[in-house]
Amino acid sequence: MQLVIPQFPGTKPYQQIPFQYSLHYIEEPGGEVKHKEFLAESGIDPRRAIAESLCRDIPMHTCVTAYNRGFECGRIKELAALFPDLAPHLLNIRSNIQDLLTPFQSGYYYNRAMGGSFSIKSVLPAIFPDDPALDYHNLEGVHNGGEAMELFPKIKDLPREEQAIARKNLLEYCKLDTYAMVKVWKELVRVCK
Repeated sequence: MQLVIPQFPGTKPYQQIPFQYSLHYIEEPGGEVKHKEFLAESGIDPRRAIAESLCRDIPMHTCVTAYNRGFECGRIKELAALFPDLAPHLLNIRSNIQDLLTPFQSGYYYNRAMGGSFSIKSVLPAIFPDDPALDYHNLEGVHNGGEAMELFPKIKDLPREEQAIARKNLLEYCKLDTYAMVKVWKELVRVCK
């Protein structure tokens, strides 16, 4: 989230503060795809909780795939600077991130349906145009990162039943983002064989 008025000690206006992640992972070649996720509590500084959860969920020396490595590495570096006790693990995660954006950005894979954009929101429907499970428009309440960033800080002020719905919508959106990367990765593996 990027708040205009800082809510947490040591933060500044428009600082990017991570509050959520989703991990789809495979433990061994040919293994089943598994899923883990984290969503902080709205209204509480999420940085320590997300840093600890990343260290629990991502083992050291593990290959991590992200879409837009630079953004993810920036947030992890900030967390490592904030929490020196977690820094070795966080920086190890950071050093093992591979960017799924690279094959598209470098022109190794292109589909005209992407319309010149390499965003996951353009790549995914270009590769899988007829899969409703991969369509962000079919999600409830949260369809993009902007909506997620806007909703999260408001959850604390919603009635309890609406909080549960909002949290579910955030989790489903984030889960689709990482599931989309799994599908794109599998497509790249297929065309490279």
